[in-house]
Amino acid sequence: MPNNDLHLNLLAVQDDCPQFTVYRKPRENSEPASPANGLYAYELPLNSADLTIRQNFLVRLTPHEGFTAFQTSPLAKIDLTRRVLFEALKAKASQVLSSGTFSMPDDSFRREVTFLLAKHNEGDEVIILQPYYLGAAKQFGFLVDFHFELRPGVPFSRRIQQLSLSLDANFRRNLDYYADRRARINRWIKQHHTKLFPLAIHGAAAPVQIRSEFLPLPALQLRPKTYVVGGGKEYRSQFIGVKEAGPLETVAHCPPLLFIFREQDRELARRLARALKGSETQLNFPGFQKLFHLPVTISSDPVVVKDFSRQEMERALSRLQTPNTANGIPIVVMPKDEDAYINHKAVFAHAGVATQVCTVDTLNDDYALKWSIANIALQLFCKAGGKPWKVKPTEEHSLIVGISQSHKVVGNDSQKHIEKYFAFSVLTDSSGLFQSLDVMGQSDRESDYLQQLSDNLAKLLREQSERFNKVVLHTSFKLKQSEMAVIESVVKAAAAEKKCKFAVVKVNQRNRFFAVNQNVNSLVPYEGAYLRLGHREYLLWFEGVFADNPSVKKAFPGPTHLEFLRVSDEKMIGDEQVLQDLVNLSGANWRGFNAKSTPVSIFYCHLVADLIRRFQERDLPLPEVKDLRPWFL
Repeated sequence: MPNNDLHLNLLAVQDDCPQFTVYRKPRENSEPASPANGLYAYELPLNSADLTIRQNFLVRLTPHEGFTAFQTSPLAKIDLTRRVLFEALKAKASQVLSSGTFSMPDDSFRREVTFLLAKHNEGDEVIILQPYYLGAAKQFGFLVDFHFELRPGVPFSRRIQQLSLSLDANFRRNLDYYADRRARINRWIKQHHTKLFPLAIHGAAAPVQIRSEFLPLPALQLRPKTYVVGGGKEYRSQFIGVKEAGPLETVAHCPPLLFIFREQDRELARRLARALKGSETQLNFPGFQKLFHLPVTISSDPVVVKDFSRQEMERALSRLQTPNTANGIPIVVMPKDEDAYINHKAVFAHAGVATQVCTVDTLNDDYALKWSIANIALQLFCKAGGKPWKVKPTEEHSLIVGISQSHKVVGNDSQKHIEKYFAFSVLTDSSGLFQSLDVMGQSDRESDYLQQLSDNLAKLLREQSERFNKVVLHTSFKLKQSEMAVIESVVKAAAAEKKCKFAVVKVNQRNRFFAVNQNVNSLVPYEGAYLRLGHREYLLWFEGVFADNPSVKKAFPGPTHLEFLRVSDEKMIGDEQVLQDLVNLSGANWRGFNAKSTPVSIFYCHLVADLIRRFQERDLPLPEVKDLRPWFL
């Protein structure tokens, strides 16, 4: 029987990381550090024999006047050891490689070395090394990952997607993404490993050797997603389930669909209407009524617009608000143009009206429309108030609260500042059913905004803890430290006074982690596989192959990094249940039948944050955020 190891993209230190020497002096009156000039601030042991008695020091990695040498163990201060490994790699690269083949960021807080793998007109294929400590295995080393760096000014294209490995050589979805990513990393290792390693560490008894293979780690397995549709029936596929058994919850009737288009796009609008009725047989789509077991009507009085300016969209909205067309769902046929899309979305969302968009490009492309029409129908069903499916939850019913922000940032790179603060929450239950979208804070002043965030979150938890035994908060990586501090403080206070159990999980999908499953040819991990990185810190695969069917039929993304924040030891929710809920929520995305497998608590937050950011950049009205229907799909 194959083992359950996943091989993590960590090139680990061989044997034990040795002791090394730094130079320090006591830090008085919070003297400032200057990382750009090699001066750091760390809390270090007073002596090597007792790591518990500590003091704040200013630290340098090389001898300097006024600083005393100190021999330290690598575990005495993990971040310092990562810093030492990073500086050693920089020094070695500078010695053995030419200047144009590697680079370091100007930002002293980003510890990465980027190595050139291949150059293209569109940009560069690069390999990035980042120092890391794997707490679960007590291993230092370097995360190694592939990335495509787009050259400034180059427009996005299918060729860019190909160079980024999301498309294959034939410009189709790259089903070999994992194997291709691993192959590029292996190519770099063969070219550079013996040149760069071992590393000389100041004061170490011997150079530090770095392994050339990914590190095998024992993987654990969660239950794959199960979708619940009409009649409580369970399926592995949402589409087949809804088609065969009907949606989970339907509506009494679907509001009429009101088309909005330019005169030159009238025939394309008619084509979309036929497709939704199932009359475009070449698309192989049964039609809205057969799929959702719900009749659909199309208004015979469409709105014809000159363009998609704000003025024209306000005119179209006024037509929708007449007695004859009230409560209809607008379907907007428009060119693929960001300004047009944002103008219409802002005007209608501000009035609390959910719209559906289909681009002219999609309607002119049989292949694109074939893949899109079922998802367009799905979004319309949701905006009509229907609930197509939910995921089979863990045994105990929980409330999931996703929190994110979309601040208005103004100024150029050197003088950026926040002009307006805005945070909101997306509420679902543990089966993924959308509950509501609420504003958590909105102000021009940070202090007022943080107070609002605290008050509104406390109110939400107070009300919801009466309905649910468990409340789990999913926070976006976009939140600032001050915002995270408020959230932790509020949840700790709620945990102290309520019977309800709480957990706070930071969810980060933009990370340098990658791992391969050597039990299958594609190298793709199993859906629901996870690795423990440290104390309450995990990597989790929301999508992957199945053990009983390891064939790859779509491109799978990398893992998501999850970190539990400490709230209450006494009222702590078990990690495995929270992780299982996250996997389940990744199947609750109603944006499409094969939509991105991301927990909706975070994905919906990102959708709303992106829309609000673009509204604010154009000084457009903000949406009527609180709504029981997902207008943002």
